[in-house]
Amino acid sequence: MDANFYQQLIQDKDTTPAFGYEVLRDVLLPELTESNPTILYWAGKRLAREIFLAEAEDLPLFFEKAGWGTLKLVSTKRDQQLFELSGAVVKLRQQNVPQVDFLLEAGFLAETLQNQIGFTTEAIIKSTDQRNGIISFLVQRDSKDPLDPAILPEKEPLKLTTAVEK
Repeated sequence: MDANFYQQLIQDKDTTPAFGYEVLRDVLLPELTESNPTILYWAGKRLAREIFLAEAEDLPLFFEKAGWGTLKLVSTKRDQQLFELSGAVVKLRQQNVPQVDFLLEAGFLAETLQNQIGFTTEAIIKSTDQRNGIISFLVQRDSKDPLDPAILPEKEPLKLTTAVEK
């Protein structure tokens, strides 16, 4: 890993909180998951079951507070939503991390929306724009496959919008 990348994270006030996350994310996790890199997608889904966000408004706030970047809903169709993830940390990761991926974020997005809307949902990385530091996620819901309410998280939801307002 390029030490310059970490130096940029430490020096930039917008990405300093991401430093510890990036060390784990881009150095340790690839080493642990080298035989199955898609495990990060499933790890993101698992994380979303542990950090249950009941409100759609909490999703972009979670991404921001987690240091993952700025998440924005771009468009909605019947069973699809298009999201964009951007920000300094996204652009830095794209420019400096070999084999960069955003599967953890995709899994978290898919599982969170699945739990919020009550239908089986998956997310894919539709496109990456390295020049502008933007990742596009396409989230697809299967409106013919409702979730069994018994598998929904039995946790108190994390309410970030309330915490930010205070």
